[in-house]
Amino acid sequence: MMGDVLAEHSGPGIEPDPAAVWRTLAEVGLARLTAPETSGGSGAGWAEAAALLRLSAAAGVAVPYAETDLVVGPLRRAAALDDTSAGTATLAVLGPDGHARRVPWAGATDTVLFVRPAGGDDDEVGGRPAGGYEVAEVRTGRTGVAAARGVSAVPLADVTPPEDVEWTAVEPGPVEVAVLRGALARAVQCLGAAEGMLDSAVAHTTERTQFGRPLARFQSVQNLVVDIAAETVLARAAADQAVADALATDLAGPLSGFRVAVARSVVSQALAVAVRNAHQVHGAIGTTHEHTLHRVTLPALQWRGEFGSAAYWESLLADAAVRDGMDGAWPLIVEGAPVESPAAAWLDRVTGA
Repeated sequence: MMGDVLAEHSGPGIEPDPAAVWRTLAEVGLARLTAPETSGGSGAGWAEAAALLRLSAAAGVAVPYAETDLVVGPLRRAAALDDTSAGTATLAVLGPDGHARRVPWAGATDTVLFVRPAGGDDDEVGGRPAGGYEVAEVRTGRTGVAAARGVSAVPLADVTPPEDVEWTAVEPGPVEVAVLRGALARAVQCLGAAEGMLDSAVAHTTERTQFGRPLARFQSVQNLVVDIAAETVLARAAADQAVADALATDLAGPLSGFRVAVARSVVSQALAVAVRNAHQVHGAIGTTHEHTLHRVTLPALQWRGEFGSAAYWESLLADAAVRDGMDGAWPLIVEGAPVESPAAAWLDRVTGA
């Protein structure tokens, strides 16, 4: 069913319109897929959400589903904010200068949910000890928006909240889980995009002929496509492990950070191979706007650096490996190991805390 819905907004000759895609998702109950039925959602879980993320990325249909349903929605509910809106939203973490930089979909969603640290060491906010966060949801028309340059059609912008915004205190846990949810969503989206590249490469090499035979008959071309397939399968295994953790613990388990970090690392490495090989297979036609390849390659390259870069997540895994030493190397590989507050560390970097 998801595939049929997305097929209406993808393919050659169809320019995806995010607003139209969102309306269609809302009509069939997919826009707020994991929100509780009491707040107007469909009450589904990570399995269904991951399927929608993968399929939409593979089809080259960009829409702020992950931001709205998987990141902002749960954080709203944790902060006791109104979660009945059917509109789109995105998350903006404020830096020390009071601005949020390169926020995905900022300026193109109905609202922005701002997050900032809640006070200094000796302060208390809303009766809670310092060290927590404050959140505020603002209509996009009231925010300061400065468009930022990205590599894909997915908009980026620097945003600033209005001075008279009302802030609500929230514990660190829900904010950190929101970051992990965003990081996992990006891994699943990048995986879906790689699968879309594989499908496009297979179709192109079987349909396109050169020197009287299909491109798929050339061994060098076969090797390029097989490498995409192998890397995609490996990425799928890592992402599935993290999604399984999300299903079991809602990313609050002792190994959740490790599994998200592994998924982000493996998917990032696979994506580099998939993008390079897909463009080599398609040749010059794959660089044109008329061809649909850019709809899967360019957003994925942008997603790869959001909610933490590949280098950031890999550094966490390297730290865990060094910490456990040689005796811990094999248990790390087969069982995993705790990664100390990966989302909190990323938030500290962004906020300057």
